[in-house]
Amino acid sequence: MEKQTGIAIIGTGTIAQSHLQSLQAVPTGKAVIVYDVIAERAERTAQRFGVPNIATSLDEVLSRDDVDGVIVATPPFAHAAPTIAALEAGKHVLCEKPFALEPAEAEKMVATAARTGKFLACCSARNRLTMQETRAHQMIEQGDLGDVYHVRSTYMRVRGRPGDHIMPGSDWFLDKARAGGGAMMDIAVYTIDSVLWMLGNPKVLSVSAQVRQFSDLVPPTKQDVEDHVVIMMQCEGGKSGIVECAWVSNILGADNMYILGMKAGLAFEPLRQISVEKIEPSEVVPSPWADRDRQYRPIEKRIFPSEFAGMRGMTNVTSEFARAIGEGRQPMTPGRDALEVTKVISAAYKSAKQGSSVTLA
Repeated sequence: MEKQTGIAIIGTGTIAQSHLQSLQAVPTGKAVIVYDVIAERAERTAQRFGVPNIATSLDEVLSRDDVDGVIVATPPFAHAAPTIAALEAGKHVLCEKPFALEPAEAEKMVATAARTGKFLACCSARNRLTMQETRAHQMIEQGDLGDVYHVRSTYMRVRGRPGDHIMPGSDWFLDKARAGGGAMMDIAVYTIDSVLWMLGNPKVLSVSAQVRQFSDLVPPTKQDVEDHVVIMMQCEGGKSGIVECAWVSNILGADNMYILGMKAGLAFEPLRQISVEKIEPSEVVPSPWADRDRQYRPIEKRIFPSEFAGMRGMTNVTSEFARAIGEGRQPMTPGRDALEVTKVISAAYKSAKQGSSVTLA
């Protein structure tokens, strides 16, 4: 029988339940121990998922020989310390998003992984594992679109503010000190990764952003983070990316991702390839402004036969982590890419605050 990868879960809140469900569904990994600063929550989680051990400290987790990898599922402000400690202890790490609150934290995490020779992955890249993004990236790599020069991703919830409309027990999402930010840290962290991945992970040269907070919370709930985010990224090689996302909006049907290439483009929801064909001059309706020899029509080709290939959702980043460790390879969601996302987010907040574009070093 194939050896299972022993996984420890640090933090047993809402997102940890998703990781544990994933581990139950795959043969490659097994949860061997959980730890939470709230002991009762750890006990409930262990009982629910049949995890055999409950730790009373992080050191107890990291000292175990049957722990190959650690999933850090704590709130964002508590990501860096356990991640670094686990890497130092010789464990591979999958860190929840956002990777870190500041680039300096992220740089230290990535540097620790490089020094210890352990794999570091982050959940901010989980959309790479969706059917649509995986296939789109394959098409880009095999040259179906030609040179990809622009990507735009939009995700607008009508009303989906964590700690309020959804996940009512997770009001830490609304506290900047604990979450680091609002819709930027919760949603844009995914779409920034998606946009840069589709562009080929170019160096980001500058970032321009705007944020907005609604004021419709019911007291005594408090919020000091943004509900709406717009980011423009200028990248090396003349490439560009736009990210739009919101917890709160008054719009429907805006969600999509568009990938523009020199040969063809892609549109999501569902995934379609768009190219053009030349129209025969005899078919062109005469017009004083149109050159009859230079008219084209779009051709749309659906990549999947049905629409059930959603771009977003909780994909199995957990099983990918367990499988990669077992195979001795870097997971598809590397920490070094999460570091770049962290830099973009930091620059976006700075841009929104000062009202001008921010250059990245």
